Amino acid sequence: MQASKKLINGVDTCVDEMLEGVVAALPGLCLHRGKRVVLVDEWMNRGSKAGIISGGGSGHEPFSSGYVGKGMLTASVVGSVFASPPASTVLHAIRKVCQGTTGGALLVVPNYTGDVLNCGVAMEQAKNEGLRVVSSLVAEDCALLSEDGSIPAEYLAGRRGMCGLLFVFKITGAMAELGKSLDEIHATAVLVNSCMANLGVCLQACSLPGSGPLFEVEPDEMELGLGVHGEAGREKLKLRSASETVKIMLKTLTSALKLVSGDEVAVLINNLGATSQLEQWIVAYEVQAQLSAAGICVQRLYAGLFMTSLDMAGVQVCVLRLRDHEAEWLQYLDADTDASGWPGCPLSRHPRGPAAAWSPEQDHPAPATNRGPTLTESDAEILKQCLKKASQAVVASEQRLNELDSGCGDGDCGTTLRLFTEGILNELDALELARPASLLVKLSAVAEATMGGTSGAIYSLMLTTASSALEQEARAGAHEWARAWAAGLAGVMRYSTARLGDRTMLDALLPACSEFEKHPKESFARAVEALQKAVKAAQDGCNKTKHMIARAGRASYVSAEHIRDVDAGAFAVTVWLQAIYQVLANTAR
Repeated sequence: MQASKKLINGVDTCVDEMLEGVVAALPGLCLHRGKRVVLVDEWMNRGSKAGIISGGGSGHEPFSSGYVGKGMLTASVVGSVFASPPASTVLHAIRKVCQGTTGGALLVVPNYTGDVLNCGVAMEQAKNEGLRVVSSLVAEDCALLSEDGSIPAEYLAGRRGMCGLLFVFKITGAMAELGKSLDEIHATAVLVNSCMANLGVCLQACSLPGSGPLFEVEPDEMELGLGVHGEAGREKLKLRSASETVKIMLKTLTSALKLVSGDEVAVLINNLGATSQLEQWIVAYEVQAQLSAAGICVQRLYAGLFMTSLDMAGVQVCVLRLRDHEAEWLQYLDADTDASGWPGCPLSRHPRGPAAAWSPEQDHPAPATNRGPTLTESDAEILKQCLKKASQAVVASEQRLNELDSGCGDGDCGTTLRLFTEGILNELDALELARPASLLVKLSAVAEATMGGTSGAIYSLMLTTASSALEQEARAGAHEWARAWAAGLAGVMRYSTARLGDRTMLDALLPACSEFEKHPKESFARAVEALQKAVKAAQDGCNKTKHMIARAGRASYVSAEHIRDVDAGAFAVTVWLQAIYQVLANTAR
């Protein structure tokens, strides 16, 4: 199997170089090189404050070095990629933390066999040296639970410890900062662990540096109940929507915690590494919405890269039941920390109640324009058919437009224009077709609301400025539409640097408008002939873009070798312009 691509210098040096990068960016941390131990800068002078220590293999960043800081971990111990740190480095961390405090140290251990064994060796050695240290195991994964909430006998290692570690770090770290005793901190760590449940789902397996994916996930499948060290899930499922996936996960989580309506929880949405922020926040929305619908109050919701699994695509959802501990644990979760990886901030601390009531109707609507010419009923019907056929043609061309856009853009030109034209079709019966100036203002608003981005701005500008020109006319014949078209293009170029020959939609629009302006339009039939020539000019201009160097828009940042076809925006112009011509040509017959 071919090794995955990684931006590293070498497999054997990547962990140490990663740690050097961490302390280069966070010089307030202290790295004990050779031991792979990261400590807070005041580790030698903590007085009577207890220290909190944890760690594990690399490849899970920002875990665990990202949680070293005031109010969280005093020290983290780092192992090789997906490998527990050896007992000698754990012992080094215990020695250093205990050297700097009379309050003792809590060692937080993720329930993975290697971590448990190596930390156990270090604990025994530390106790033999007379150091005051206690340990707490974190095991919140519920992927392997039976229906009754027990672990089947064949899973001797028990539940795995995963991103729920963060809740333990934050709560115990805040307690230590307040001067709580080691015994009280240890008891709370055990209690927090008993109130957590975690479940993960992935769409793509991770790969170790120098290796290929650790397991296969088919394009139409996902793995439920995976681990963070390359372990596949407990079962394969067909790929589902975010809503359906969250529903499956929450069913297991709420059952494991025996959550009921009225309960309060804190939630971590852990991005496993290769999941986009867009997907991550959609999952966060679904978790919040679905728990709230069940009567469960989400008091705190954190989403981000917390305990990753290299380049695995997926998320974990970890729920902490706050029942009987709401005020105390929320105080600790909200306490200040300078640990770089903790996501909490003042904005995350507001109580989650109903959002302030607001509806679009409260906005002041744009004033309607009643200036400009009025169309006859028959002309208004022709205009309606032009809008309908042009919109339908664009919708039908979505895939082709996206293909043209994929080489030099984000591949969404067709989708963006489809949203615009579907918006027009949805509004078609309500549009003020007899007042073309008002109509163009409304179409501009539809473009702005549905498209966004550069295309939305260009169409909105063109329609707005064309409307302003049409308002000044006494009638709405072919000559007036030509002047409005030219005014619309002038409006676009007033704010855009794009010009003819820059490989944009203007390469179709400008020649078409120029051609339409220069031909006789004394009768409806002659106007249709002029439009036919305009369509041909637009098609010729579009074809020329195939050999142009892009000098405006997103395509100008892309190497010419990726651009092998016509410009998507110019092609779209030919689509809707041809459709308008066809309606008018059929009317003229």
